[in-house]
Amino acid sequence: MASTLLIGASMAATPAFAQVTDGAQEEDAPTTVTITGTRIARPDLEAPSPVTTVSAEQIALTGTQTLENLVNELPQVIPGNTRVSNNSGGENFATLDLRGLGPGRTLILLNGERLPASTTTGVTDISQIPVGLIQRVDVVTGGASAVYGSDAIAGVVNFILRDDYEGMEITAQTNIAEEGVGFNHSISGMFGGNFADGKGNITLYASYFDREGVGQDRFDYSRTSSAVLYDTASGNLVVIDDPRERLASYADIGAPGGSGTPAWGTITNSAANPFNTAFLNTLPGFNPALTPAGCGRSLGTLTFAPNGALSPTYGSGACTIGDGPNREYGSSRYNFAPANYLITPYDRLNFSAIGSYELGDDTMFRFYSAFTQANQQVNLAPTPATGIVVPYNSPLIPADLAAALATRPNPTAPFTMTRRFTETGPRDGRFKTDSFSIRGVIEHDLGNGWNVNAIASYGRVDNALRGIGNINRTAVTQGLNGCPTGSLPGCVPLDIFGQNTLTPAMVNFVQIDTQTQESFEQVRAAANLTGELFELPGGAAGLAVGVEYRKDTGSTVVDDAMRTGNIYGFNAAQSINGSINVKEVYGEVRLPILGGDGFPDMLAVGAGARYSDYSSIGGLFNWKAEVEFAPIKEVRFRGTYNRAARAPNVFELFQNGDQGFYSTVDPCNATATRTATTRANCLAFGVPAALIDTFSAANSQAQGFAFGDPNLTEEKAETWTVGAVISPGRVLGGQLNLTIDYYNIELTNRIAGQSPQFYLNQCYSQSIAASCANIQRDPGSGQIVAVNVGRLNSPTPLTTAGVDVGFDWSVPVGDGARVFISNLTTYVDKYDIGGTNYADTAEGGIGGVTFRWGNTLTAGYRTDKFTGQVRYVWRQGGRQDYVGGTFEGLCSPGGCRVPDLNLVNLSLRYAVTDNFELTGIVNNLLDKFPPQTAGGFFEQANTNINFYDSYALGRNFTFQAKIKL
Repeated sequence: MASTLLIGASMAATPAFAQVTDGAQEEDAPTTVTITGTRIARPDLEAPSPVTTVSAEQIALTGTQTLENLVNELPQVIPGNTRVSNNSGGENFATLDLRGLGPGRTLILLNGERLPASTTTGVTDISQIPVGLIQRVDVVTGGASAVYGSDAIAGVVNFILRDDYEGMEITAQTNIAEEGVGFNHSISGMFGGNFADGKGNITLYASYFDREGVGQDRFDYSRTSSAVLYDTASGNLVVIDDPRERLASYADIGAPGGSGTPAWGTITNSAANPFNTAFLNTLPGFNPALTPAGCGRSLGTLTFAPNGALSPTYGSGACTIGDGPNREYGSSRYNFAPANYLITPYDRLNFSAIGSYELGDDTMFRFYSAFTQANQQVNLAPTPATGIVVPYNSPLIPADLAAALATRPNPTAPFTMTRRFTETGPRDGRFKTDSFSIRGVIEHDLGNGWNVNAIASYGRVDNALRGIGNINRTAVTQGLNGCPTGSLPGCVPLDIFGQNTLTPAMVNFVQIDTQTQESFEQVRAAANLTGELFELPGGAAGLAVGVEYRKDTGSTVVDDAMRTGNIYGFNAAQSINGSINVKEVYGEVRLPILGGDGFPDMLAVGAGARYSDYSSIGGLFNWKAEVEFAPIKEVRFRGTYNRAARAPNVFELFQNGDQGFYSTVDPCNATATRTATTRANCLAFGVPAALIDTFSAANSQAQGFAFGDPNLTEEKAETWTVGAVISPGRVLGGQLNLTIDYYNIELTNRIAGQSPQFYLNQCYSQSIAASCANIQRDPGSGQIVAVNVGRLNSPTPLTTAGVDVGFDWSVPVGDGARVFISNLTTYVDKYDIGGTNYADTAEGGIGGVTFRWGNTLTAGYRTDKFTGQVRYVWRQGGRQDYVGGTFEGLCSPGGCRVPDLNLVNLSLRYAVTDNFELTGIVNNLLDKFPPQTAGGFFEQANTNINFYDSYALGRNFTFQAKIKL
């Protein structure tokens, strides 16, 4: 047996080493091993910390080419960045998130040693790991900072690679959805062998993967940016994507569909300098008969009709739904969904080499090196430009607008517009990532059970982002002013007064691309000494001590357009440059106090500690204690306690005012749920009195400028687990293993980034004046202009606790055949922040669904030539109406739940010959699609798409062929 908890297709028969699996275990056990979660070698595979292992067998049977998709099926993992993360905040790679504490609190290891981060945020892109070289993946949940250092607050994910391969194999794979979209394919090759009379081994691996993008316009659930309304009849929230679906019982809650920044533009009718209403109503575009059925008509903001005539806006009632480019219904709101990707296009090229060489009878050299180049594209709706200041005499103003401007009290004053520049096409973000890492390890056997090793590694990641489809602010200003002297080359007067009014010459003048270059590198050196101190009744006392040095250096360099914010489109950003180094010393001990054939079978205690000296925050001390007790051979109890910590990363310390657009609900919206206190605060802090009783936010997103804080201190966590491993041997003719573990993690002093919604709620709902100072509103319209957001060491603790239960059972059924069943269940008792338990709740965004129950069941049948497997992944959905939630008080009891995820996959593999095998996989066998959810308003595609990733394309098929030479 080679690991503690496996997903695979064969089962070990030795109960002394058994632990529950998600699939099955391999059969040959080494005499001593070092397991993930400790550096002490030991004669068995039982770990004091809960360990789940995914085997190479399961990776092959699921056709995994992007590792996050498989690991995310484990119930201890909350999905991070995946293929559906089109608007994830600028990071184009795959992440893992244990226990929902955030990817930055999950440490990624490769062969037991940390991988360098992929960005200044400290997060590691797991797509750089060579899939075909993986022997197994160990997932340790619970703090592990005493063993591995900072970032291991939630635990570690350790990717173990094959290092003794001999032979050659080529694997080709393709996948496509039943709907005919989402095509992807891969090809990989591996070659390895021994040399120097068996003293050395080297394995070379290369792979290429390519994934086709799929737009949100492809499916009914995602092609329209829907509205979320309150049904007064049922007392529940409803999501509608067609104006004809709106009923009289539906009430607005400040979550309209689409965007208030349309392709045809809007004009603010300033309360301080208003248009003459009587004159407006004489214009042809203001004929009341033109009002679309069921829609509200507003003169507070003006727009342009499809024929170019000045008109009122129609953005309420049935017109709360975004309209398409042809404006079939007549809504003034813009449907931004079709231009967005549902599945992002992606390609990856990887070259890896791993090997070893015996330098002497007692000395071994090991090395690993890899290069990965990845390209990903994200698409957002065309650039929305807000706050455009237009002179009253701009040369291309249409006659009806010019006449209306002349009716204002101050007819020569400029006016303000918003407009979406659809003529330039979608905002196209193109990411290119080059990752390189190299590691060398020298191991020496000192004799008498003592070993020493020395490790040196270097990793560097270079990220380049090209943002296409931005609009140059200066060019817009100059073009609207008629190209005064000193204007940019190529200046032409601009016509932004209506839809599709920009000529090619105008587009060429205002469009600008942006460039961002980011690099992150890590230099690491470590040395470890392990051995046996003395004999105890239960075996040898084990010791591990070591030292480590790391230096992380990160930089982000933006071009002038992004630095100065002289763009509409992709978010403005500032350059960052920073470095952190740390010196560490650690020790670990294990004492098997009792053991033998009688009672008890084993009693062992262990402890570990690590001291870290950071250049940024000073000293950290992490420690752990653990105990194992087996009264009899078939039952083992285990418990751990960890004090873990995480130091702030380069980005958290040095971020310098980056622009972002955050989904928000403005508390000042004139809805039935707005309180008198909120109304008063809105009047005091930015909403004009003339608009307060009819105010409605024009957009569902607020601009924010985010800053780091060099005075941040470390996060701290207390983690403890207690559980049991039960291996009763043969039950009903098969080998049975059971585990149950309780976990409890309390995170304090956590580094938390605050969104604009945080400051809006504090200002207007809680009357906190300091938060009001962070908010800027337009004095004429009251609309939010920007909110400054930051990070802090939150005084509010985060506590999560629950139970993991697992079992596996495998039985031979004759002629080498075997039936196997395994199951992993997680129950989340609490996920508490500030007294609110978020378990069984759902919001929008990555990790927004905090399920209470999660389960992964694998069952299969295997012979020498054939393997068939069914895999069922269930995740309970969550309540959208809960105390402190966005939709609090808007649902009837039991209503408004995000529906459960029920995913069924079928895998069939057949060995045609000893050297050729075929695999066919049906993913999402039941052909499920994501349901529209209220929380999807704040995420993507009208649904909690991160939760329903595996539903995104419906049923899909994978075909794989492998040749071994």
